[in-house]
Amino acid sequence: MGGYILAEVMLWLMYAMLFVALVAAVASAVHSLRHRYDSIAASNRVPRKYIAWGVAGFTVLLLLITCLAGSSQPLIINGITYTDRFWLKATDGLIVSSVILMVIAACFVIYGLSGINRKLKH
Repeated sequence: MGGYILAEVMLWLMYAMLFVALVAAVASAVHSLRHRYDSIAASNRVPRKYIAWGVAGFTVLLLLITCLAGSSQPLIINGITYTDRFWLKATDGLIVSSVILMVIAACFVIYGLSGINRKLKH
């Protein structure tokens, strides 16, 4: 009985956090569209708009490819067989995408900390 109540609480907490994340994402997108500072990007010669669209496009493309390439083999977890092809592919794709994005982020952090870019300019 206690395990079921805890699972129910965790599910509602996950729904609440998903809602908060969606509201924050929409609010951030609206704020970003209303308060664009193109003069800052132009003065520093940083193509901010192209970088933002590139990152968003790469993320969507990566999610699409990993979800389509994900495994749909049935899983047996705690004696329950999960056979829904869509959810198996979606979860596999999300897991693989998150790992790939973390590896890419770690590579950029290492590149930034290495100082290679500063050495090349001088």
